[in-house]
Amino acid sequence: MAGTEVFQEDPVIVATYENRPSEVRDLMVRRTSTSRTDQDGKTALIWGAIQGSYAAIEVLIEFRTRTDITDVLGNSALYYAAGNGHYEVVELLLEVDNLIDRENLDGRTALMNAAEKSQTEIVLLLIEHGANIDHTDFTGRSVLDVAKNSRSRRLVKILKESGAN
Repeated sequence: MAGTEVFQEDPVIVATYENRPSEVRDLMVRRTSTSRTDQDGKTALIWGAIQGSYAAIEVLIEFRTRTDITDVLGNSALYYAAGNGHYEVVELLLEVDNLIDRENLDGRTALMNAAEKSQTEIVLLLIEHGANIDHTDFTGRSVLDVAKNSRSRRLVKILKESGAN
């Protein structure tokens, strides 16, 4: 777990991180805030996305937790779930988060993060949901460029077949 005091003291973050949905539900019923962050700006939803805590995230979403909050780097829950290979969490977030091409502070998107980390199935899922395959970050690198650096021939082939430049 992260070593910040806020993380240790925030029961929603801890319960979500540890994927304890019944505890998250109890906290939500008591109207505990889900917008609190650790020192890096990560909310319970973001920590759940990092860990792949599907059941806990489901509860957060049921209680209308904001999905538009990003950490200090501009990374969203979708960005982390995509890069960490949590397919079901990505599916769940796509149902409620309509900002599929949200950029972080470097101009990178969830699709770019998934491509960089060779998360082929998630790349396919994001493309299927309309992610911009021609997006470039602030250095001018495209999704295809990032995929080439990942050294996944299959992923590069998929992107090219999808029309990526």
